Amino acid sequence: MAELGLVIDQLWPNYERAAAEAGLPIEHLGTELILGGWSPQSSRMMATAYAKSDSQRPTVVQPISGQLASPGEPLHGVPGSMAKAELMAAGRLQAAYLNGKMGRTVAGGHMLIGFLQYGQAVVKDLGPI
Repeated sequence: MAELGLVIDQLWPNYERAAAEAGLPIEHLGTELILGGWSPQSSRMMATAYAKSDSQRPTVVQPISGQLASPGEPLHGVPGSMAKAELMAAGRLQAAYLNGKMGRTVAGGHMLIGFLQYGQAVVKDLGPI
């Protein structure tokens, strides 16, 4: 999983070039990816988050273990919790941040949560944020 951060760093200039050719502002580019799956060595689900927003800094690579699967703003420093109230608060915080950053509504709606276990994945709607 560590190599994916380096791959993203190598591909990023192509992403910026394609955005520029499409007339998109480069300062608005960003991506957050989550790669996860079953680890036979650890006998549990493992995941890693990758975040990138510019070519001047390397991709942020962050292991995820029983917490929110978002490495980016505005959740830096927010303790991970799987309690419904804290998940909903984090969802509202992130939606407000994204909407404020874009100057229009781009996030919101319902909070969807995924539970991953060996042999199954469950998506649950926790309700409106």
